[in-house]
Amino acid sequence: MAVFIAGSAAILAVPRAVEPAEVPLPLADARALTRVRDADVARAREAEQLGLDAEVRALGSAIRAFGIVDADADHTEAELLAARKRVLEAAGPALAQGDEAVLRLRAYQMSSFVREVRRFEATGEASDELRELGGDFPGLLRRNAWLSAGGAGPRGGGGEARRVAMDGAALGALFKKRWDAIVGLRRAPFGVALDEERALYKFLLSHPLSGRSAQELAAPPAAETAARLEPQAGEPGPRSPAAALRAAEAQRAEEHYRLKKIDELAALDPAYPRHLARGIALYRLGKFVQSADAFRSHLDHHPDGAHTLRAQNYLRAALERASEERF
Repeated sequence: MAVFIAGSAAILAVPRAVEPAEVPLPLADARALTRVRDADVARAREAEQLGLDAEVRALGSAIRAFGIVDADADHTEAELLAARKRVLEAAGPALAQGDEAVLRLRAYQMSSFVREVRRFEATGEASDELRELGGDFPGLLRRNAWLSAGGAGPRGGGGEARRVAMDGAALGALFKKRWDAIVGLRRAPFGVALDEERALYKFLLSHPLSGRSAQELAAPPAAETAARLEPQAGEPGPRSPAAALRAAEAQRAEEHYRLKKIDELAALDPAYPRHLARGIALYRLGKFVQSADAFRSHLDHHPDGAHTLRAQNYLRAALERASEERF
C-alpha cells in the first residue's frame, strides 16, 4: 500500500503515461573501435608475413580441432572436454613465447573467421574453416534469427544467401570472447575493450537469446550440446493456443535474458542507464511495481539527466498499470 500512496504523488508530478519502448542501447566510440580494429589488422598481417612460432601454431591447431568437435551436433561432453584439454595443454607453451605472439594468433584466426562468415553470407554454405574457428556458429545464427534475407546471393553449392545481423565490431568482440573462453585467458592484454563490449551488448540487447541458446555465446566447453529448437513435424501451427503459449514463454525468456545482460553491461560500463533499462524490461514482463521502483531509482540517481522525461513518463505508465492490477 505504501508503494501506491507514494506512487499517487508521483503520478501527479510527471507529464503523461507513455508505454516503455526499446531499452536504451550502449554507445560505442567509433574512433576507439577503429583503433582496436587497426591493431588487430596489424597483428594478423604480422602473423601472416612473419609467421608464428611452432608452439603458437600448435595452439592454433588445437583451437581448430576443438571447433570441429563443437560444430558436430552429435558430439558428447567427453569429446568436447578432451578437445578443450588439448587446447589448455597447448596454451602454456604458446604463452611462453609471449602474450604478443598469442595475440597475433588470435588476430589471425579472427580475420579468417570474419572472412568465412562473409563467405557464408554470400553462399549460404558453412566452410570447414568456419566450423574450425566458430564451432556451430551458423547454427547459432539460425536458431536465434540472426540471419536476414538480402545477402549477395548464392554462388554455387546450393546454399541460401543470408546477411548476418551483427556488425563487424560485434562479430569481432564475440569471436574474441569465445576464443578467450576456450583458451582460458581472463587477464590483460586479452579480453575485449570497453567499446567492443558496448558494440556487442548493443547487438545482444537488440537481438536477445532465449533458453539454452544463451549459453552458447562464450560457453565453456563443458556446456551441453545446443538444443535443436526447430519445430517438429506434427506440432501445432503458429495460430494454435499451444503456439501462442510458446511465443509468450519465448518473450518472457527474452526479457529475462535482457535483464541479465543489462546488469552485466552496467557492471562493465557505469555510464549505462541500468535502472531505466531494467524498468523497461520489467514492464514488459508485467512486473509493474518492480518496474516503477526501477524508474524511480533512475530518477533518484539522474534527476536532470538526458533520460529524465522519458523515465518520468514510463514511471507514470508503470504506476497506472500497477494500480489497475491492485484494484
